[in-house]
Amino acid sequence: MEPPVLSFYGTEPVPLPTRFANIKRSLTQGHEEALSASWTRLLTALAPAVSHIESRGNNITPAIDFSDITNPTETAAFARDLKRYGLGVVRGVVPRPDAQAAIDETVKYLETKNDFKTPPPQDPTCFDFFWTPAQVRTRAHPRVLEAQRFAMGLWDADGDDRMATRFPIAYADRLRIHGANVGGVGPEAPVQEPSEEVQRAFVESFGDFASSTVIAQVDNGSLERWEPDGYGRGGTYDAVFRGEWEKYDPWDPTYRVTATPDLYNGYGACSIFRMYQGVVALSTIEPGLIRLLPSPKLATAYFLLRPFFAPKTSPPAHRSGPEWDAFLAPENWELTKDHNTIIHGAVPGHAQRLTELWHPHLHLRRTLVTIPTLQTGDYIVWHPDLAYHMTSNPNVMASRAPTPPPNETTESKNNVSILVYVPAAPLTQTNALYLARQRKTFLRGHPGPDFDSTGSGLGSEASHSGRPGETDIAQVGGPAGLQAMGLAPFDVASTPTGEDGEEGKEKDGKGRAEAEVARLANIILFPDRYDFYMTKRSGRGGGGGGKRVKVEGKEER
Repeated sequence: MEPPVLSFYGTEPVPLPTRFANIKRSLTQGHEEALSASWTRLLTALAPAVSHIESRGNNITPAIDFSDITNPTETAAFARDLKRYGLGVVRGVVPRPDAQAAIDETVKYLETKNDFKTPPPQDPTCFDFFWTPAQVRTRAHPRVLEAQRFAMGLWDADGDDRMATRFPIAYADRLRIHGANVGGVGPEAPVQEPSEEVQRAFVESFGDFASSTVIAQVDNGSLERWEPDGYGRGGTYDAVFRGEWEKYDPWDPTYRVTATPDLYNGYGACSIFRMYQGVVALSTIEPGLIRLLPSPKLATAYFLLRPFFAPKTSPPAHRSGPEWDAFLAPENWELTKDHNTIIHGAVPGHAQRLTELWHPHLHLRRTLVTIPTLQTGDYIVWHPDLAYHMTSNPNVMASRAPTPPPNETTESKNNVSILVYVPAAPLTQTNALYLARQRKTFLRGHPGPDFDSTGSGLGSEASHSGRPGETDIAQVGGPAGLQAMGLAPFDVASTPTGEDGEEGKEKDGKGRAEAEVARLANIILFPDRYDFYMTKRSGRGGGGGGKRVKVEGKEER
């Protein structure tokens, strides 16, 4: 979760350039009545949804054991709930010995070098590292890659020939460390007392829900969701802006593959197409650290339409009772005739924010549910439009007695808790282009491309002893691990399923389409080794029906 921007958290949204009034006007022009009617239907649908979420609490999060992801009975129930609520946990993805080894190596890795940017005081557990053993090992782990294939396969992606979910790519993101003095910084290290302004921003934006307001974050852009050059390129949310939010399918990737989620080079703004944000727990994580709003359709439609509507009356002093209910009632809200430049919770270069003040119908204090305990090796994923709240309070872990994981004594090797951000992203043309840039930063030990913006002040990991390399990735993940990092060509063979009937034909067609995506990615990643794409001619010279030549190995350096 990105650090708070103090000026964005006042009582009024931030005015934007004039062109945003024109953008809002173009999105509503010609179907104002349909939008007004859809807003009424949306608010009517939200009320019972909020009550349902609150009644379920953390029991709303579906979970499946890694050993069951090939079991049709288990996966059907998991897929149903994941698509309804937008999140899910795959249990036991990283084996405990692998997780502990990654933690031990990472602590040693960080303690040997202190020349890095310390976490900000308002977010002391989020470290701007990208190539620690924990991160590199987790991204390349074969069971993590398999879990990503499984989760991405739950999207309605069979009809899209521009993506290959059987080839998950690695995305260099940061990590969170709790309960250790790492490299002279961290929650147990002595730090300079932050200013009152910073402390107030911390409490307001990342507090433990005892603060005066609650703020959630939605990744993958903010203003881009309304802009024609952002998600408008693919028409991702066209149904919502037409007044037909019921027809919006959050699990159809067709309109997302060509979207541009980062138009402003925001620090940490994800510029690739990812199907899930995710976190792998390398140690036991108790409830309270992560909260999510499990409503990928209604909540998304709400914050997209919110900038076009305004209440007829001012909000009452108290957020409960008959006056508050009357304030939230659909008849108290109307479509604004003269469009201003306000898009609530959105500013250039930063993630989308949802707040109690600006998005009152979401009842964030009731709907941001904490996830169940994550045991070592668990992998939680959530839809890229899902709002979440991740506390940076270092005391959140210490305030609860840890749940002893199975078959482990209370005498742990150390008290360090590590969470690795591991989003799930498929292979696409755009993602392959990003992978080529990221591969270069990996080899040089530099921050991931989305984080290495001008003025970020991030250091380099180039000189860190113990920084994993290609050999380490190969040892952990084999060919698939190397491919995920763009260090080896993707397998372009399209293997027939051997199944009869229409379903078999569809699977064969998808396999061929994914092979074409892989061929294109190989050309992007290995421009001097495009021979695997060439048709192998037979001795008789007939090139049309020749076999494709699959080249094994890695890029020569």
